[in-house]
Amino acid sequence: MKRFEAMRGFDPVRSALMLRANGRGAWALFAALMAAFYAIIWAMCGWLQGAAVIAAAGTLGAGLLTAFAWRAQREEDTTVIVLLCTAALSMLAVGAHLALLTVKPGRYGNVLEPMLIDMWNYELVTAMAWEEGSWSSVYLIFMGLLSRVENFSWLYAVKLFDMLCQCVAAGAVLRLALLRGAKAPGAIAAMFACVLAPTMLMNAGVWAQCDATFAMFTLWGLALLLGGRPLGGCVLWGLALGTKLQSAFLFPLLIVLFMQERVQLRHLLALAAAAFLCQIAIVLDGQGVTNLITRYAVQLEDARWEAGLSDGMPNVYKLMNVASTREFSGMGLYLGIACALLVVGALLRVGRPPANDTLLLATLLLAAGLPLILPQMNARSLYLAGMLAFAAAGNARRMIIAGLIEFVSLCAYMAAIFTSEVVPMIPLALLAIAAAVLVLLELLPALLGGEREEEALRA
Repeated sequence: MKRFEAMRGFDPVRSALMLRANGRGAWALFAALMAAFYAIIWAMCGWLQGAAVIAAAGTLGAGLLTAFAWRAQREEDTTVIVLLCTAALSMLAVGAHLALLTVKPGRYGNVLEPMLIDMWNYELVTAMAWEEGSWSSVYLIFMGLLSRVENFSWLYAVKLFDMLCQCVAAGAVLRLALLRGAKAPGAIAAMFACVLAPTMLMNAGVWAQCDATFAMFTLWGLALLLGGRPLGGCVLWGLALGTKLQSAFLFPLLIVLFMQERVQLRHLLALAAAAFLCQIAIVLDGQGVTNLITRYAVQLEDARWEAGLSDGMPNVYKLMNVASTREFSGMGLYLGIACALLVVGALLRVGRPPANDTLLLATLLLAAGLPLILPQMNARSLYLAGMLAFAAAGNARRMIIAGLIEFVSLCAYMAAIFTSEVVPMIPLALLAIAAAVLVLLELLPALLGGEREEEALRA
């Protein structure tokens, strides 16, 4: 009778969910969840061209997010229910991206598809060295390879590629959050915020852009640099530079790391070599080294007259009634360089080596502040700043910063994609400036605290 009463209080489902998952058990659970997710995607996307590829890419994306989240919790006594919840969030995040797969943006029909058709008519090396000045080398490598794909939608391929890069970049956000001292739940929340943010979904799903590619290289390079792996970090930053010039916003940090002997000259040479090698198709195509070196200079010169001072970016130029490109373009560039050097000088004045949290805030200040004063910035110029803001969000003020940056970016996206002005540009520019000021206010105590400690030691 007593045994029967004990059995009545036993719930096998609850007991199974409260088990500690580790080792082979965790791997078996992971494999079962991914197999089930593949079957779900296959069932829902079976009518699409290349459903098996779509299901495989979606499963890979969910697997990456799940693996990042589970790895962050491996040092804790984690139960099955917690692992199931993080896996479900990963699947939800990937599902949100796949839901936009069939949306055909105007940019695809007007720009990408004609370009891919033209590339298909040329040799692969020539396609990868395309002389269209607005495209960078890593994007051209992807587009050249994509032009060779048959029996699968190019539109789907672009969006799936961006989704996978987005998942890898989100893993870097999680890693950066851990490096600054965040607990595992906070770092995992930052990762999912990065994947599920409206601007991250719209970037490829509604606009057919691939900014996640350069963000992936930039963020993982930063994570490796802050984690004591300078060679890998510099190589990834070289690839980021070959993907998009905007990655150079964080390069002033290399001066600080070099002066603190955390980066050596050979690491900087590796960065330059990686940036050169990913553009080698330009040389192999016979265009010459000069074209390789001056590619970004040509892009900037073209944008100077085509985009003007601002291409949809809410910055200081939106506050001016009259602003001439001829005068303000050069002034904005010099002012941006000066501000970046001011940040470097402030970090070097700290008596002790800055903590990872301080360095992360400094990179956020560069990523959020420089687009406000540099000319030719577009509506996607705060994309990297948004990811860094999620990684740095460790208190209420930093969460407000992340929300402000995301809101400003979203309004800029709406204006650029749908020509819908949610908030007028002048108030939006003021909000963007306010976000940068808040980052500065968050950074100042760390810098001043270091100086006070040094003065106390001297005394």
